[in-house]
Amino acid sequence: MSKAWKLMKVMVKMQLSMAGKSSSEKIGYGFLILVTVPFALMVLYSLNSLIGSLYEALASTGNESVILGLFFVLMLFIFVFVSIGSVLSSFYFAEDVESFIALPFQPYQIIIGKSAVPFLSLYGLNALLLLPTLIFYGLHSSAGFLYYLFAALLWVLTPIIPFVLTSILIMFLMRFANISKNKDRTKIFVGLLGFVFAIGINVLIRLDSGNTNANMAQVLTEQNGMLGLVTKFFPTAYISSIALTEPGTITGILYFLLMIGLTIASIIIFLTSGQKVYFKGVLGLSGGKRNTFKEENIQRKTKQHSILFSLWMKEMKIIFRTPTFFTQIFVQSLFFPVFLIIIILFDTSGSAGSLGGMMSQSEGKTMILALFGFTVIALGINPASISSISREGKSWFNNLYLPIPAKTIIMSKIITAYTLSLLSLLLIGGAALWIIKVPVLLCLLWFVLSLVTSWITSILGLLIDLYQPKLNWTDEREVFKGRFIGFFALAIEALVFGIAIFTLWNINAFEGLWAVSGILFTFLLLMTFVCHHILNKMITQKFYTIL
Repeated sequence: MSKAWKLMKVMVKMQLSMAGKSSSEKIGYGFLILVTVPFALMVLYSLNSLIGSLYEALASTGNESVILGLFFVLMLFIFVFVSIGSVLSSFYFAEDVESFIALPFQPYQIIIGKSAVPFLSLYGLNALLLLPTLIFYGLHSSAGFLYYLFAALLWVLTPIIPFVLTSILIMFLMRFANISKNKDRTKIFVGLLGFVFAIGINVLIRLDSGNTNANMAQVLTEQNGMLGLVTKFFPTAYISSIALTEPGTITGILYFLLMIGLTIASIIIFLTSGQKVYFKGVLGLSGGKRNTFKEENIQRKTKQHSILFSLWMKEMKIIFRTPTFFTQIFVQSLFFPVFLIIIILFDTSGSAGSLGGMMSQSEGKTMILALFGFTVIALGINPASISSISREGKSWFNNLYLPIPAKTIIMSKIITAYTLSLLSLLLIGGAALWIIKVPVLLCLLWFVLSLVTSWITSILGLLIDLYQPKLNWTDEREVFKGRFIGFFALAIEALVFGIAIFTLWNINAFEGLWAVSGILFTFLLLMTFVCHHILNKMITQKFYTIL
């Protein structure tokens, strides 16, 4: 294990060291910490109030354990979703992966080392959410020393099983699916796993909820009945919750020991699987592909296109063929609209279907402003735009001597971001029109306003990335990790568009759907002109001087 420990230390230093960081990046981290403190205090206060209210309401029926169950289930969702991207990038698509094959390390030692940084990110999330939850629950339940001892150990164990199971699944997929001729398809398939997982679990829960509504009275009166309902598909969440709610009983101790046993067993299976299949999956990454050339394919691919179209196609291929970019840009762009559609389709209460009727009876001004605000929040963070320049990495300097105008290169990146944003907009618009039954006129006006808004957000994201891009990266994850550029873009958009919404909302002189929509459209056109003016100045000042 000494070799594995040395690998862990080296990889943590490589990923988290501040060496080589610019002064602006270090200042940015310090500023982020200062901003995070009051936000964290507000979250802790809200979390304490929520747990206190739930405990008071559920303790009388003996169902207070459902509070812990809910948070354990939530953490499982988060751990699996985060682990998919981090395992895929760290185990297979980092630039140093194949370098370790020639070194005197066993496969299980390499996967232990490569698990270090992903595990640290999981424990960071664990400390932010689960740790205060366990403490607040203990305070409200007047728990004793044994509870806090069990809680501390379970806090350490909770991320292990989700991470291990996700890693094993990915290693087997890469072993048997990632042969050279299907390499690109495999990367896309694995990148979609997190997306499918979140949607699939939501569907299962919603389908099952229809069967449990009839027995809800029995569930409420039965001790730990609600816990069994909430954790029906998540046995580790049930085991951990029982261990913490009954720490002084034989049942609680047995469940606690069972959780420890399951964790140890999962680690053994993880290391055994890694020893058997990890290298085979890694070696499949470097295989070639034998192509069969056909004359019609060659003619089609060598057909002359405009420079702008060719650059746009290049950007789209980079996004779809690079696993990290595919998951961080394409999948994240579509996650919210698809998740929203799933929630609407499997809404058993029928409330979603009545929204359209409510909108048709509501004031036009109120509805268009509300929908416009929804667009800003839903599409404000455009992952393709905030990574436009940084995606190029060290190859950015190729653009400096190619005989292509700088404005054409920048415009291709804006169109790429706009294309992905347009896909999300079409999904949301289709759901609004055909599922929610939003009035056609209202939906059409909202769609036109959203088209212009998406163009503005695409330019704003690119401007921020152009001002301070991250080109000196060795792993594609660094383009998104720790930059918080998306939240900065959303903050600017929320300020600008929020002022416009607030102003129109409170000025009684502007009433009616058409009048408010016309003013919003004029405002957006003015914003578009301003953004293009700033963009042209930024191109002149920054394009050829990016260091």
